[in-house]
Amino acid sequence: MQDVDEHSFTAHRDTPDQPFPCASEKGIKPTLDGIPEQSCPTLLKESASDPVDGHGSEVRISWTVKVPALACILFFTLGSTYCQSSLPPLKSTLKAQIQDVNNSRYGAISSSDHLINGVLLIFSGIAIDYYGPILAGLVSSTFVVLGAIVRAVGGQKASFPIILGGQILSGIGSKTLETVQSKLYSHWFRGDTKRGRGWIGLVTGLDMAFGRLFSLMGNATAIPIANGTGQWYWAFWIGAILSAFALLLIVIYLLLEKSLPESAQLMTGRRYLKQIQAQQPVTAHDNPTSHSRPTSLLYHWRLLTYSILNLPASFWLLAITQILQAGVAHAYTSNLSEVVQVTRGTTKLVAGYTSAIDRPHHHDSRLWHLLRSIRTEDVAGFRHGLVVLGSLALSSNAIPFIASIPLLVSSQESIGTAYGIWRSFNSSGITITDVSVGAIQDRTPKGDNQYNGVFYFLIALKAVDVLYGLIYDFLDIRFFGSVLRLNEQDRLAKESQESEADRLQGLRPARRRWTAFGLLVLVVLIATSYVLYVVYSMKS
Repeated sequence: MQDVDEHSFTAHRDTPDQPFPCASEKGIKPTLDGIPEQSCPTLLKESASDPVDGHGSEVRISWTVKVPALACILFFTLGSTYCQSSLPPLKSTLKAQIQDVNNSRYGAISSSDHLINGVLLIFSGIAIDYYGPILAGLVSSTFVVLGAIVRAVGGQKASFPIILGGQILSGIGSKTLETVQSKLYSHWFRGDTKRGRGWIGLVTGLDMAFGRLFSLMGNATAIPIANGTGQWYWAFWIGAILSAFALLLIVIYLLLEKSLPESAQLMTGRRYLKQIQAQQPVTAHDNPTSHSRPTSLLYHWRLLTYSILNLPASFWLLAITQILQAGVAHAYTSNLSEVVQVTRGTTKLVAGYTSAIDRPHHHDSRLWHLLRSIRTEDVAGFRHGLVVLGSLALSSNAIPFIASIPLLVSSQESIGTAYGIWRSFNSSGITITDVSVGAIQDRTPKGDNQYNGVFYFLIALKAVDVLYGLIYDFLDIRFFGSVLRLNEQDRLAKESQESEADRLQGLRPARRRWTAFGLLVLVVLIATSYVLYVVYSMKS
């Protein structure tokens, strides 16, 4: 086994932009202490002769098992989604009932659950790959339940700090739960040349449809619950109850998966490492007194960060170019109820129903979505009735991108990390956009036109995304291997004919410069989100 520098996980290369070692059979492969060199290219090795691998092996699972598993996974985010979506209809109520809350502070509340995820999702994604999604799901769902309870108590006491604390506490788990779902969908439904046709696109669309349904519940029921109970904060308590129900479903899924043979269970990095260590003879190199033994902190840090180093350049390009686009959609929906109420003179109840109309719809064309989004948002604030039409453009905001990540990141040992980093970009962008929208509104004179500046800001950001839709199509053909254009059957046929050299062309493998640049952009984005959040949420 060749030695690795103690302070570097990757081996040195002559060319500055050469793919990372594990992405190339010709490059120098780094080794992990205790793991044979030939295992490095895929820590969770896919092999036709290794049916124990739950990541792309030849294990075929019956739909009689997949359907109950899917039914549980779809509801993992029921409570967290309801809690978040029940907040916008209550914006005016919050400002009226709690003296400390203005538009900027509402933006702080609305984005606070995303704030913590700017950093947390990176590490939670790595942990999901290594320790498994179920353990992460149990911990995350527990935080969601606790946060929902704290938020409800804050509403009952009319306390801005307590509500804010509950949102942050809930945010520790809410987005990690989405990464858990994505990891499990990739495990159960991603297709490859061994297992045949996959259903990841269909399942992703189904997941988004259920997410919109949960959002519909929150938007449409918050005001009726407040009116029916006479207490506006009771919608927060309903969110806490639904969060507890979602936690119960995670426990049920855990029992379901544990009832399956080990070959059908998802392979985690920790379990694979134990299997490898069990196969290796004890040598002086593995002596427990050695500083480089597999139990050392440095060793495990190298193992965990491997997932980041293995992410392809195409993924980083997609994540970097979408840094504020999720924020546009979130800022639009989180303020839509008040937009309808202020600009159309409707009641809170009608505004809540109107803002929820977009939830049941979903479409699958990225470019059409982007074009429709910019055109409808352009006129939504100025023409009667088109607020509803504008909201329809948001229904497909995330589907194309979420479904594209497993196609760009083919190595299953990094898929949880990829989703974590993707959502970290999104969460930081949402925080920046939400706080900015609140600040813009506070500086605009009150009245029917108080949202004009907000719409101009969102339109400018979305106009850039229209150009991205055209650029992605070119990049996919030229640098991504056409994985985004091909249907499932054509993609599998193409992959079966590709050589290893073909897979290392363009931006398909991991590249040092793209990884470094992507991490730099993410750090700057996270820092910016924290600065804006502190400035606008803490000042009086």
